[in-house]
Amino acid sequence: MNINFDCKKKNIDSVAGYIFKGKNYRCSYMRFDTLYENFAPGTGKVELYNFHPKKEVKASTLILHGLGSRNIKFLLWLGPHLASAGVNTSILILPGNYTRVENHSVSGRSYLYPNMKVMFQFWEHGVIDTISTIDMLEQKGLWKENNVLMGYCLGGMISTIVSVIDLRITHTLFMTTGGHIPKILHESPATAFVRKMFNAGFKPDYNLDNKDLLYSIYEEQFSKVKNMTFKEIILSEDIHPLFKIDPISYAHLLSMNKVTFIDAFFDSTLPIQSRKVLYEEMEGSKRRILPITHVNWLPFGYLLAKYILHKLNINDKEAKKALLSIEKIENPLQK
Repeated sequence: MNINFDCKKKNIDSVAGYIFKGKNYRCSYMRFDTLYENFAPGTGKVELYNFHPKKEVKASTLILHGLGSRNIKFLLWLGPHLASAGVNTSILILPGNYTRVENHSVSGRSYLYPNMKVMFQFWEHGVIDTISTIDMLEQKGLWKENNVLMGYCLGGMISTIVSVIDLRITHTLFMTTGGHIPKILHESPATAFVRKMFNAGFKPDYNLDNKDLLYSIYEEQFSKVKNMTFKEIILSEDIHPLFKIDPISYAHLLSMNKVTFIDAFFDSTLPIQSRKVLYEEMEGSKRRILPITHVNWLPFGYLLAKYILHKLNINDKEAKKALLSIEKIENPLQK
């Protein structure tokens, strides 16, 4: 079973409109037709929020959120504050989440739905939408050579694959993310619905319900996978298909001098072995383990924004001061 992350290059016709503004930025809601052909009904429009500095644009950041919807409102805080510091900041809504949930589904579910065809469809779609979003931003002059791709949880998993494919990314910041999808399916609180399906008699393909067998296959094949090229991974018929969407398969292909990996010591959402194996595969990158949980850092976006400025080499006092400013949101339709 092969996977296809090919993203067609073309001029992208997007529509955008200012939805609000602050003293130092404007926020646009942007949309364009996805370049992924096999999209599920309800996910055909790529959606993002773009926060554009009113003054000089010094750098760019693209932020990929985690599973579900609740984390998005916290990540949206980064937009106006980074833009006020001179960083064009885009928050992409991944297909299958938030306002892009497919018909008759729940936000985030399909990335871990125990059916390989469904999972492949959404991982392919997420990767292609991310790359085409960079294409669109670049075409509009909004993607600078000095840039950061930041991925939280699911966003970090998608970012692993995107950063191997797309060489325009200067630095990738992984925030509380993991890999080893079998452990996520069988041990994470976020996938309780999967185990409930198994207990109710749902019979998935590729032994996804057989925990011991699946773990054994992974243990046997991983040493081979982490020595494969990108092309070998996506085309191989000799490895379990889960490897083709698993971040641990692609981590060794990253340029580690362009990676920062931040793990949460008290993370109970992602199993410890899920995080540990990805952390170890990124040896050579800048790695930090912080005394935080999977979600309790979200209300403290200032520290993350400050670190993003550091990675973008924006260290002037005015930019740092902008992160602490209280941005008044105004209605662009009012005079």
